[in-house]
Amino acid sequence: MAALATTDRAVEEARRRIELGMRWPELLPVLFALTAELTVSPLMSLEHLLPDAATALRDVTHSRNGTTDDAHILALAWEIEGDIWSTDRDFSGTGVAVWSTPNLVRAFASSAA
Repeated sequence: MAALATTDRAVEEARRRIELGMRWPELLPVLFALTAELTVSPLMSLEHLLPDAATALRDVTHSRNGTTDDAHILALAWEIEGDIWSTDRDFSGTGVAVWSTPNLVRAFASSAA
């Protein structure tokens, strides 16, 4: 059985993107319904891992942009010993498996069969 988890910061970023960036506030109920099905970890619970996660992201060679904005996602993956679902290359080389959407959908479909 697989479970999906995220951080409260990621939920807030998605809310802002939907509401302000995309200007599709009618999608907010969909976001809230999806997050009700997820485990949402407070950023504060990951503070002890954030410095190391930021360093790992800064040092990966795959992204080469040095961004540490997603350190909370990497910290959560480490905390729950989970994988990451992302299209970002920033997580490559951090020691965590990263799933693309097509591969994740295929994995869920095959486990449901």
